[in-house]
Amino acid sequence: MRTSMVTGGSRGIGAGFVEQLLNRGHRVIAVSRTAEHSSSLVSLRKKWGESRLIVRSADVANPTSRATLFRSLSEQVDRIDWLINCAGIVSGDEDSRGTFDTLDQNELLKTFLVNAIGPVMMARGAHPFLGRGERPLIANISSSNGSISQRIDPGKHSYCASKAALNMLTRILAADLRANGIIVVSLHPGWVQTQMTRNEPAPMDVTESVEAMIEVLDGLTLDDTGQFLDWRGNDVPW
Repeated sequence: MRTSMVTGGSRGIGAGFVEQLLNRGHRVIAVSRTAEHSSSLVSLRKKWGESRLIVRSADVANPTSRATLFRSLSEQVDRIDWLINCAGIVSGDEDSRGTFDTLDQNELLKTFLVNAIGPVMMARGAHPFLGRGERPLIANISSSNGSISQRIDPGKHSYCASKAALNMLTRILAADLRANGIIVVSLHPGWVQTQMTRNEPAPMDVTESVEAMIEVLDGLTLDDTGQFLDWRGNDVPW
């Protein structure tokens, strides 16, 4: 049975991954700041049992929280096959996208901590578990907003820049971990209907996006490591 860890697992695309991976026979570790109080995760754990769905509350941007998470998992889990980094915020205050006139340094820093630094530090914490995994991989959920060559619109400074940083960290992680046989990719999930896009006419629902991304992940080999792909497996320009 494949074991997959999903950050941001209590809502949006992360919650979609948790449900779809359970349906496909994975044991899932669902992580979010409020995971243990999430009604959807509580319901899924009742359905699948605690042996199939492990729920942990942790903040990916907090070193102490990450250390506690991996320490507790070491008592229950011997390996992780897939790490899917979905946790993300649109801006430092998590609701407003901000404008040039309202840019705030602390909000920019918080977005980078969650969207870019958090995933790479989760990868470092999970590395010993991934080293024992079967065809191990790390999928960093990025965005076409992190494509520097495609970005021409104003606004969303912290979100776009943090996703571009995540893409660079994906490339570096891929080089770091290739010798260990660990595949590392960035994935653009498409324009998806979530809380983050609630005021936008996003054409895809979470299920459609996640099902497609899992198909892409299932087909990856070490030759694909370091790529930036969309939900259909197509290359996204850097």
